[in-house]
Amino acid sequence: MATITGLTAERMLEIEAASVVDGDVVGDNLFLQKHDGTLINAGSVRGPIGPSGPMGSSLAVITAQPVLDVGMINQIRAGRQLTPADFTNMGLSAPLGLWNLGSLADSSGNGRNLSNKGAVPFGVGILGAAASAAVFSGSSGQALYIPDVGAADPFRIKGGTFGCWMRCAKKATLQGILTKYDDTVAGRRAWHLGVGGTSSAGVTLSNDGSIAQAFSVTGATDVCDDRWHFIVGTYDVGVMKIYIDSNLENFATGAPVNVPIFGTPAPLNIGGYNADAATAATQPFYGRVSNAFVTNEVLSDEQIRNLYCASVPHALGVAPAQVSMKVRRKRRGSPLAVSDFPSQPVRLHNFQNGALTDQGSNNVPVSNLSPTLILTSTGPDGVKDQAWHLAGAHLGLGSTDAGLPSGLNPRSYGIWFKSEQSTGVPGLIGWGAGGSSGAGAVLGLTSGSLYTQSGASAAITGPYVADGLWHFAVCVEENAPGDGLKQKVYLDGQLVLAGTPLSSIVLGGANRFRMGNYPDSAVAFIGQLSRGFVTSSVLTVEQIRALYNVGLQQLAPSPKSAADHLETIEAARMLTVFDSLDTCDLVDLAVLA
Repeated sequence: MATITGLTAERMLEIEAASVVDGDVVGDNLFLQKHDGTLINAGSVRGPIGPSGPMGSSLAVITAQPVLDVGMINQIRAGRQLTPADFTNMGLSAPLGLWNLGSLADSSGNGRNLSNKGAVPFGVGILGAAASAAVFSGSSGQALYIPDVGAADPFRIKGGTFGCWMRCAKKATLQGILTKYDDTVAGRRAWHLGVGGTSSAGVTLSNDGSIAQAFSVTGATDVCDDRWHFIVGTYDVGVMKIYIDSNLENFATGAPVNVPIFGTPAPLNIGGYNADAATAATQPFYGRVSNAFVTNEVLSDEQIRNLYCASVPHALGVAPAQVSMKVRRKRRGSPLAVSDFPSQPVRLHNFQNGALTDQGSNNVPVSNLSPTLILTSTGPDGVKDQAWHLAGAHLGLGSTDAGLPSGLNPRSYGIWFKSEQSTGVPGLIGWGAGGSSGAGAVLGLTSGSLYTQSGASAAITGPYVADGLWHFAVCVEENAPGDGLKQKVYLDGQLVLAGTPLSSIVLGGANRFRMGNYPDSAVAFIGQLSRGFVTSSVLTVEQIRALYNVGLQQLAPSPKSAADHLETIEAARMLTVFDSLDTCDLVDLAVLA
């Protein structure tokens, strides 16, 4: 019989004779029996009895759990509701104040509850739960505040850490988020965490209350993208730092060393600065705030990352000795189901098998207005006959716009597209009378860049997308938004455009709903279109990202190092960060006692 070992028969017999085939404990010693019958004393194996293992000492914590974005129900990407134990478990004191912002209550145990100026409402927060974040509209009449109580005021910190989760879509606007600061009266500046004119978060501190001794440090990330971010500022012996999503983004040492922060009599504010019962907020905030805290201790990089983590519970009862993790990747761009939307869209054209039918509540199929120039093609999910390819001077895919949102009623509309042109102003999806210069709505391209226009309002233009790749674009319009932004455009789940122009839509009737063209446009879109939809509701960024992530499982599970994603392992939970994974990935996570 052939062998593949490269060893002689004699050598293989020697190895067999030397191998261990049995063992037994005699007294305190372990005796191993070799294949040839001889014994080896492996020494004493007696020791103290170890702890009893729990019933079911290994279990799957999560299986095929999607890595949803922060702010969505069942998300495990990052973020949790903080408690005093999250600080004390790291050897820190309970924070001076901790406001989860499902109410005005202070969760630190110190009873430092907020006052509500301007009836600030509470809405969906970082875990997707209702009433877990304060919602600010950018009004100077709004703020949450605690009046200063004099020299003993606990928030007159000399150094320390302050931070919160925030979400904002208002770009290029100075906004205060968590502050004890006043520049309306000379000599009252102290500390300020907010958003600057570059749409990035920053910290400003003053050592004597004056502008001359006010120093700032700014992060690099654009945090005004309508997604949740964890922003934290620290000050210690003259060193300021700004952290975004647990990453140190910038620091400054310009402040005089060993000089404490000025003890201002200004009130503590969330949602602006210098606001109290009688005083309007300066730099009011446009967006949501959750889990704000202030402590007079300077947190380390690791401690800030710990607070940023998501909490994934397990049922072992002891800290796991081993954690395994696998990732299942998905391909995006599969057909959108009605159940993928919060309510049935009025139009939904998936183009499955080339069908022009409508799965929306209108049930109005589109027609191929240029049959020789518009042919079926592979969809964004790679499946044949799931899209239409449009070429030449075609008229697009059209139908009546009856039943679509009109006037200033709320609407969201989007489409998957792949562009092959970098010139002209073709429409991707739109409807209404008067074309793009009249009383209609259009989402399209201009010289290869994404743009949207609401009736006669000025168009707003976004990033270049004529790159030959599939993209998912969604426009959201509402007349009375909470953050003051009436029009938002998302590309591949990210906010890329935001503005205030919004005109009333007047319906036009036959063939005034188009995909790939616009009724009054001489420029036809060249490329591929799929999964077009219109809703009569305002989709949130979380709902848009969920639509973007709809896809088919493509690859078998891939082992990943759990250590790359675990920050802390405890007896009842693990603190995890899945930022490096895609939002359409599925995670399998198991623990072993």
